[in-house]
Amino acid sequence: MTTPLQSPAPTISTNAVGADRFLTVSNLLSISRALLAVVFAVVMLSDFPTSRLWGGVIIVVAALTDKFDGVLARKLNQITEWGKILDPLVDKVAVAIVAVVLLVLGSVPVWFVVALLVRDLMIFSGGMYIKAKKGILLQSNEAGKWTVGIVALALFLMVLDAQMILVDTAIWASVVLLIVSFTLYVKRFVDVMKG
Repeated sequence: MTTPLQSPAPTISTNAVGADRFLTVSNLLSISRALLAVVFAVVMLSDFPTSRLWGGVIIVVAALTDKFDGVLARKLNQITEWGKILDPLVDKVAVAIVAVVLLVLGSVPVWFVVALLVRDLMIFSGGMYIKAKKGILLQSNEAGKWTVGIVALALFLMVLDAQMILVDTAIWASVVLLIVSFTLYVKRFVDVMKG
């Protein structure tokens, strides 16, 4: 008597994840970065004598999570739609928290914080609009990545009360990159909306 052919059980890669999966190593690293920003705020607004030193350490750790979440996402094949949204969103939220805390402490100019927050809000809103209308998620370009890095450096120097010439140089370098990256983003936005 013949038996029906049985199809082999599907093999599942231990590395592959669904594009809509939320709980991945890289996404958890992104979430940890947001939590570190909250810890940063608590530490910096406390009366600890070494609060600025610990604030600097927290920024360094957060920067490392930003570096490794992308690396691990690619290495573990865990690039997801959630990750594409979560990573830049957490970056913007974390930078905003650090900037506002430094503003409260009188360590950063008001105009710089306003420019930073308005630019990030407009970019994120534009990205979500394109996602909703076109189903396309704009990824960060090189100018955007450099901007985040230089802004983080400027904030880091402010946290450590570095020499004013270093802080001013980092601030103005940040301003130039904020303008360049925003201009490039607007161009991409217009190009995508035109189809």
